[in-house]
Formats: sequence, C-alpha cells, structure tokens
Amino acid sequence: MSSLWIQYLSDSSAVCFMKYMIKKTEDTEILPILKYALQLAESHLLTIDEIFKKEEFPTPVGFTDKDVIPNAPRLFSDPMHLFTVKNLAKSGMIAYSLSQSLASRADVRHFYRKCLAESSDLDERATQVMLSKGTYVRPPYITVPDRVEYVESDKFLGSLFGKQRTLNALEITHLFLNSQSDAIAKALMIGYSQVAHSTELRQLFVRGADIADKHVEIFGQSLKESGLPAPMSLDSDIMDSTTPPFSDKLMLFQICQLMSMGLAYYAAGIGSSFRRDISADYARLMVEIGMYVDDGIKMLIENGWMEEPPMADDRKELALSGKNK
Repeated sequence: MSSLWIQYLSDSSAVCFMKYMIKKTEDTEILPILKYALQLAESHLLTIDEIFKKEEFPTPVGFTDKDVIPNAPRLFSDPMHLFTVKNLAKSGMIAYSLSQSLASRADVRHFYRKCLAESSDLDERATQVMLSKGTYVRPPYITVPDRVEYVESDKFLGSLFGKQRTLNALEITHLFLNSQSDAIAKALMIGYSQVAHSTELRQLFVRGADIADKHVEIFGQSLKESGLPAPMSLDSDIMDSTTPPFSDKLMLFQICQLMSMGLAYYAAGIGSSFRRDISADYARLMVEIGMYVDDGIKMLIENGWMEEPPMADDRKELALSGKNK
C-alpha cells in the first residue's frame, strides 16, 4: 500500500515535469527519451489507479495539469533535462526493487517487475545518448590490482583527523555518486529559487542549494586528496528565467523527495566506507539534510499541500470513542 501510494505521487509529479521538458527540448536525440519517460509514468498511474479502485482505496490527488505551465520560458538546458531523467531512472530502479521485495500479492509483484525493467531500459537509453554526445560523466578510474591482498593493520580504518590512506573502490563509488546527485539537486534548487512564487520558498531553495554545494565540495575534496576527479558542476545548465513552470507545491515536493533520497544514498555510503573520517562526514551531513527535509515538510503541511499517507488505526481512540463500525 505504501509503495503504490508514494509512487502515485512521484509519477504524477514526473508527468508534469516531463510535459514541461518535452515542450522545451529541442535536441532530437534527447526528446524521444523524455517522451518515453512520460509514457512510462502515465502508464504507472493508470495501473495504480486500477488497483486502488478494486480495493476501494482512495486514489491520491497527487499532481495535475494545474501544477505545470508548459508554455513558461525555458529554465534548464537540454542536457540538464537528460541528466534529470537519468537520475529519475536510477531512483526508480532502487525504489522498484525494494517495492518488489516487500510485495506479497502476485499482481503487485508483477507490476514492480515491469516497473523495474522499464526503469532499467530508460536508464540505458539515457546513458547511450549521453555517451554519444560526450556528456556522460564517467566515474574515476583506478589501477586494476594484480593480486589479492589482505588488510594487515587497523590503520586501514583511519582516524577522524590527520593523514589518511587513499580511497578504496567502494568509497570512491559512493563519494562520486553522492557528489553527482548533490550537483543535480543544487542545479534544480537554484533554478527553482529563481521562479518560486513564495518568498519563503525561494529562501528555502537558496538554503538547499548552499547545502548541496557544501556537500559537493566535501565529497570532492576527499576524491581530490586521492588524486581523483570530482563530478562537474551543472550550474551553467540553468537559464535566467524568473517565470515559474511549476506550482510551488510541485517544486517543494520534488526537492523534499530528492533530498530524502539523498539520505538513503548517504546511508549506503556509510555502510560502504571503512575510513572513519568519511563515515563521520556522512553522519553529520545526514543530520543537515534531515533538518532541511523536516523544514520542507513543515512548509508542505502549513500550505495544506501534504496528503496524509495510509495510517494505522488508533486502537486507543477507537476504544475510547464508544462507537461501533
């Protein structure tokens, strides 16, 4: 129930996003990828709605055409559109694999197997176009080891301060992934800070962009200290428009969702990092993101924009109410 509920909100948001990007994209290689992503999101909404209706479960409101202004001026470049779609495909593969593993019903498990395959296909299509255009940012290269070795000292774990050993492959992978994800988040928040109606929301997006920028710098510094490149900035892919293409509700939801996913990425980074200083960085940065997401959710609630997730029955309230169902 929870997986289908949150996916409906996410896909209805993605539909609005894709409709706008399709309207603005000029690149004939990127445009089919966006149209395919829109087709997938719309088909998911139909399937989830059918399941909910069969169970007499109220379909969420989510996001509609009222939340997008397709004719608004361009806010991001075509390459940024493609980066965003690839990031959505990556997030989808992670979420759908977890949803499938948690589902019990055959029809829901079949649905998530299909969603997982589609997200993988979308990621492949986006990657191939990025490779052909030279915009794909390759992860850092390291030398292939010539033999198996064992860790001989607990110095491998490093310390919170002082000179550290070079990064291992697992640590590099997550530092690079999180740097790249934060760079995308930063670019989106800079763009949204230019167009949001609410002054309070503009300030929240500016703060979020500053947080993402700081995190990119911290992760990038760890990579540079081992002689490895950090992902490039996407700031140049933001246009100078101040006309909103989306409702404040949609933009705030997307950023809260993006930053929440960042928490999951950071948690995976902690679990894959042996150096104590890197784990400590992830831990303190997670607190900062958690506080930011908390403020974003408060703003959603204050504006009456946050739909309540399915809740467990309050047994004490039912007992004290004296009412029979």
